[in-house]
Amino acid sequence: MLENMRGSGQSKTMWVIIGLLMVGLVGFGSGGLSNLTLRDVGTVGEEPIEVATYARGAQTAVQRMNLTSGRALSPSELRQSGAFERVLDAVVGQAALTNEVTTKGLSVGDDRVRTAVVNNPQFQGASGFDREAYEFYLDRQLGVTPAEFERIIRKETTRGILEDAVVGGVEGDVSATVALINFSAQERDFEWLAITEAMLTDPVAAPTDAEIAAYYEDFATDYQTPRTRNITYAWLDPAALSEEIEISEEELRDAYEAQGARYNAPERRALDRLVFPSLQDAEAARARIDSAETTFAQEVVARGLAVADISLGEAERRDLGATAADAIFAAEGPGIVGPVESTLGPALFRVNAILAADSTPFEEAREELRDELAGEAARRQVADIASRLQDLTAGGATIENLAEDTPMVLGKVEFNPDADDPIVAYEAFRTAALAAQEDDFPDIFDLDDGGVFALRLDGIVEPAAIPLEDVRDRVIADLVELDRLRKLTARAEELKAELDAGADPEDLSPLAEDDAAAATDTQFPTSDTPIWTL
Repeated sequence: MLENMRGSGQSKTMWVIIGLLMVGLVGFGSGGLSNLTLRDVGTVGEEPIEVATYARGAQTAVQRMNLTSGRALSPSELRQSGAFERVLDAVVGQAALTNEVTTKGLSVGDDRVRTAVVNNPQFQGASGFDREAYEFYLDRQLGVTPAEFERIIRKETTRGILEDAVVGGVEGDVSATVALINFSAQERDFEWLAITEAMLTDPVAAPTDAEIAAYYEDFATDYQTPRTRNITYAWLDPAALSEEIEISEEELRDAYEAQGARYNAPERRALDRLVFPSLQDAEAARARIDSAETTFAQEVVARGLAVADISLGEAERRDLGATAADAIFAAEGPGIVGPVESTLGPALFRVNAILAADSTPFEEAREELRDELAGEAARRQVADIASRLQDLTAGGATIENLAEDTPMVLGKVEFNPDADDPIVAYEAFRTAALAAQEDDFPDIFDLDDGGVFALRLDGIVEPAAIPLEDVRDRVIADLVELDRLRKLTARAEELKAELDAGADPEDLSPLAEDDAAAATDTQFPTSDTPIWTL
């Protein structure tokens, strides 16, 4: 940051600029600043600090100091005052904020910038905003174009929003907080009545042929084939490669031995350990537990400990001292053991569970090990082949060429929501298939299981109507369900009118016993209007 002005460059670049400023400040701004040829003095992140920005700040500082002192200060007096260093710090801070708002994607609209410009008193004429005065001031006094000035205004306005947020903080809307509390904490007591087909006076009937045909025509888009993308692909699947890979007996046995803990888990105990300062303290605690005066858990609390402090998890013999291990593994079931000497001193152990040894012979583990080793080898093969595939596609190879020249498998799929080809299960394939264009060149894509694939879009088949005879059962089921819902809704409206008039839900008929729901005190956030689940 500020590599042009900080460190060793400060005495060169900055004072060159200051020297030019001295010339430009003659007469308090006569256009001399616009002749500077050095554009940027440094950057903060991606935000440049322009010479003009620094110069304007320096000019303002010099004018303020001259007015305060009542005379024009000399260049040496200005340097000794430290004014230029303060200006530098200020523009660096501004650039840091501007870089932050740019990084966050913050900005203000054109209307906000226009308002700031046209309402500036500097640019007002007899009848309001004076465009000529605006352009004259920018050109002669600031040495910038209108576009550059408006860019500065946009940055300063946006930066001000961030400054206000940082300094003033962001206060939450109290009304929103109250609304959320009311929503989550309110309770409603209500009765509800479930409406079933048993309560219909007009039962749901099978639709006629005319009704089926009319419904099919009215909802024709529901009975169309899906939009389908015809895809040709080449797939290099590690699982398929692994079936051809030979794993030697020696490799299998080495893998079995290397994973001894996995296939030959020793007997274990799920343990808690409570350590005492002395054997006498431990014996006294055990006596209290045996006489039911206290419990193990109460003794833990009395020692100022929590369960997490005493838990040993699943322990093997080797995790315990010899004396403690003999006593604990001699226990025939869960319970208290001890006191015995542990690695930390006299202790009581609580055995929570006994986990028997679990030994899997090599013969039983053989197939699992073979699949794992072959899978790893297959993934390495895929990685080795992938670089060759990239070269082939770069050389103009087609999908068919890839399948001919490599172990990739050629396939075709009608890609739509009903597709069940195994490769469609991969999200990477679905994403690539949806993005593919008919004139795309093949590319190699990675799959999350280590496989790779390439695809080509052969064409798109738009939705088409399915003949009524092929979807007749679906149409009948949909029509029956629609009729059922309409009649249940109509019946619910009738019953609601009776309930609003004061009727008791239990008195409404016909009402099967199984359909009546008893009134319940239920916490259910809702509006003040009574809700009936009908």
